[in-house]
Amino acid sequence: MARIPYVEKDGAPQEVAETFAKMEARGNPVVNLWKMVAHSPATLIHVIRTGNSLLTKTRIDPRLREMAILRTAEMLDCAYEIRAHARAGLREGMTDEQVKSIKNWESSNNFNDIERAVLRFTDEVARVARVKDETFSNLAQYLDEGMMAELALIVGFYGMLARILLPFEVDLD
Repeated sequence: MARIPYVEKDGAPQEVAETFAKMEARGNPVVNLWKMVAHSPATLIHVIRTGNSLLTKTRIDPRLREMAILRTAEMLDCAYEIRAHARAGLREGMTDEQVKSIKNWESSNNFNDIERAVLRFTDEVARVARVKDETFSNLAQYLDEGMMAELALIVGFYGMLARILLPFEVDLD
């Protein structure tokens, strides 16, 4: 059970209620994550838009994106993100074996060289925000500068979401 109540559309500030109504009108459920972020009404729409941009407007391969998200979630032990992005990863082309072994990817034979470069970069960004020269150079063999920036933003964004999901103990939808 969440540590504080979720913001529900009824009784929410007008900008939150309008945002939730637009989501529902588009057929998107208002998940518990957004109900918790809504405690900060001024940031809600911006967080949602940033997430949507990272999921739909980036050039990085969606499979690699989902690997990075899932790895970030695993590193932070964020069950909410793990559940959502294990399914998304499968939809985007990750194998069952990759999803199951993402926690121990370094010792797994389920990842190719580009995937390993993405996962190494993800680990370093999620852990300390800095990456070793070797890690950066290795990833640059596979991704252009824009995609590398997208990857760093994805790791940072999902790390940020975990930092509201975990301390507030947001329930799985």
